Amino acid sequence: MDAQKILSKADEIESARQAARLEAIGPLATILARRKRLEAELAETDAPYRKAYAKAGAAGWSDTELNQLGADAPEPSRRRIGRPTSRSTSSVAVTAAQSPAKS
Repeated sequence: MDAQKILSKADEIESARQAARLEAIGPLATILARRKRLEAELAETDAPYRKAYAKAGAAGWSDTELNQLGADAPEPSRRRIGRPTSRSTSSVAVTAAQSPAKS
């Protein structure tokens, strides 16, 4: 067998391998896309769920009673705490440097 035949055979093997890989990933890609859509839809219900749960609690429903109905206590909202920008930290440093020291 010459080098060209070996390379051609290697290309056939690699092409078959790649085709099998692409065929196998198709169902996963479909399910993954569906999961991502469902996760996004679920995330959209977080804030209204927290509000409705709080309203039920304010109306006298206990956490235990709500849990018995299948309503789990909502997770706290994930509010991002922003880091101060370099401008805001430098303005704090400048303000501190300009303020007279208290004795």
